[in-house]
Amino acid sequence: MRPTAAEVARTLASGRLEGTAHVRGYPGRVKVRHATPADGHPLLLVSQGTEQATALTTGPMVLSVDDIPPVPCAPSRGRLWLTGEAHRLDKGEARTAADAYAQVSPLGDLLDVGRGPELLRIVPTEVRLANGRRLVEVDPADFLAAAPDPLATDEGRLLHDLNDHHLSQLVDLVERVSGRAAPAECRALRLDRYGLTVGSNGGAGPRLRLGFERPVASVCELTHLIHALLAGGEVAARQGPS
Repeated sequence: MRPTAAEVARTLASGRLEGTAHVRGYPGRVKVRHATPADGHPLLLVSQGTEQATALTTGPMVLSVDDIPPVPCAPSRGRLWLTGEAHRLDKGEARTAADAYAQVSPLGDLLDVGRGPELLRIVPTEVRLANGRRLVEVDPADFLAAAPDPLATDEGRLLHDLNDHHLSQLVDLVERVSGRAAPAECRALRLDRYGLTVGSNGGAGPRLRLGFERPVASVCELTHLIHALLAGGEVAARQGPS
């Protein structure tokens, strides 16, 4: 299995990556602090009473988020385009939203919401994923219902650990599962709850997708699974196209 388009969109929108707001009639692009809590409605943390905050709530706006691959030569998950209406939250809603925001991205300014910073909630009306020439439309209801990848925050650290400390075991795993020689300069390139993508550190040649037999729900669960895979135990990965 692979992450669905809705899951990828929720992962990009989670707040781990920098977001940019595009507002009709407002000059230029605006870098925004954002996070998407469990209910799926993105939150924007802005300065109260500013021209930016006013512009964001005067009509449809677009939040764009570009994926940043965690290691060199890794494939990108693309760019998220989320269109919606941004609404100011009243005092009670704002405090609840601040708590939800903090569970995703704990920022000191959240303590002052209502006394300077304010939170805007986006109601998504259109969600798209762009990756190269490929554009995928995601139903907003599917976006709201999806869950972000539980490994996204730690993906870079986990990949570096595999490549720095377990490379020979990784090469053995790739050859055991694929039945052929591992790519030259084989490296772990991407990781998600459903599997691991490996390929050449130089970017040449095909990539190989090693799908887990079951999706993992946490870094702890992944650690146990990876150790079993690398040790050649009974847990087996499934080969698939990258």
